[in-house]
Amino acid sequence: MKNLYIILCFVLLSLGNVYSQEVKITADFQNVKLTEVAKNLSSKTSFKFYYDLKVTDSIKITKKVDGKYLKDALPILLEGTTIGYTIYKDAVFLTEGQVLGTTLATGFYPNEQKLTNNEKLVNITPTRNELYATTANKLYEVGIKTNSTLTTEAIIDGYVKEATTGNLVLGAKISSSNGISTNSNQLGYYSIKLPAGNHTVTITASGKEPAVRKVVVYGNGRLNLEMKEVVLTLKEINILANKTSNVKSVEMGVNKIEIKTLKKIPALFGEPDVLRAVLTLPGVQSVGEASTGFNVRGGATDQNLILLNDATIYNPSHFFGFFSAFNPDLVKDVQLYKSSIPEKFGGRLSSVLEVNNREGNKNKFAGSAGIGIITSRINLEGPIVKDKTSFILGARGTYADWLL
Repeated sequence: MKNLYIILCFVLLSLGNVYSQEVKITADFQNVKLTEVAKNLSSKTSFKFYYDLKVTDSIKITKKVDGKYLKDALPILLEGTTIGYTIYKDAVFLTEGQVLGTTLATGFYPNEQKLTNNEKLVNITPTRNELYATTANKLYEVGIKTNSTLTTEAIIDGYVKEATTGNLVLGAKISSSNGISTNSNQLGYYSIKLPAGNHTVTITASGKEPAVRKVVVYGNGRLNLEMKEVVLTLKEINILANKTSNVKSVEMGVNKIEIKTLKKIPALFGEPDVLRAVLTLPGVQSVGEASTGFNVRGGATDQNLILLNDATIYNPSHFFGFFSAFNPDLVKDVQLYKSSIPEKFGGRLSSVLEVNNREGNKNKFAGSAGIGIITSRINLEGPIVKDKTSFILGARGTYADWLL
């Protein structure tokens, strides 16, 4: 009788344990810490939860389960987190980034009994699982846990795709946290060999947002990766232009130098020089340092026509080119025709240099004078008949005859 009583007690305890495991759970958690969720589930069942407070207190759950067993409720509640779970008898282990094994792998004990010749070795070949890694805050398991062998390395392969269009991404770099990396080929396919365990995989590609995936490797498997396209928002750019603002003249091959521009050019001996200014134009070269001529687009010196107020100038400088024959205080502008020379100049093979003097002041009398290193000058101007006729006079002198 006593033995029968003991047996009944054990049966009742077993039934109570089984009943508690088969209890359906209905709960609605809104922004609740994982620690409180575990306590709530433990109070509704006979399971005891084991976890690290530092990890579970930092994770909040916003999920709802309705009439689910514990084994079905846990995947729903932990979806989107890095927490894995292991159910062993009446205990539930919550771990970050990994899942605990409940059995020891074959070969764990060195003195394990070997199979005899009459016993058949059952070769367990795990099926190939294929995952799609689409979010960053989720742990992806690659391969299938088996107890037949101790896996040290595994080959992970798959395709890198664009999340919106589904187009394959070629040239994407897939790198693991332990320094191993590879690139996707022209078909978007990649293959990488990683040690078993936890890895943080980073995917980068040109024109795509960098993606990070947390992976735990158990064995060989396929892991397809998705990337999002980078959208660059640029501020608007307004381009305003007048179609005729850059058109200075309808004539081709004509360069014009105003007197205000001429005076900005560094002067020789303190006096602006018209011919030296012409040498700064494109296509114009000096014949030599001690020469008065210039070449235009490879032409000879005698192929240039030099005019001063429509009068031909045969010697535009003095003293071997050191002194210009043009008084810079009287010059209005200078025009150089390098091509398409008008017929009024009679035609020249190379160029025409036209120097125009300015008119005198028709409103009031004025004058200017200057003393240079080796030259001096004086200018007078004024009206003869106010607002109608004017005069302008200029005189220049040099000290070269005193020095030579």
